[in-house]
Amino acid sequence: MSFEFSREIRKLEVRFGDYMKAEQEFVEHVKECIRVFGELMKNLEKRNKTFSSEEIEKLSLLKTEAIKSLGQVLKSEGNIEHEKSHLLESYGALILCLDEEIEKAES
Repeated sequence: MSFEFSREIRKLEVRFGDYMKAEQEFVEHVKECIRVFGELMKNLEKRNKTFSSEEIEKLSLLKTEAIKSLGQVLKSEGNIEHEKSHLLESYGALILCLDEEIEKAES
């Protein structure tokens, strides 16, 4: 097996690991986002009564936390797409190396 083919296999392995890490981070960010929005919803359900200044402050903080949490979800999803592009690149390079290795074996 050629050095190039081995190198491409290893690159794919590393890139797959990076992709899986990005996926896991995304899952954690989505879970946190759901938690924060759920907490915000529970607090907003009290809207039939008058909010105290402390409750308004809490809602404001939760709103900010929810916005930041959703921003993290979007950022981590972008990271997944970035890592996915590296995987696609590796697939193509691996196919080309495989084709070259088969041609060498046949000659």
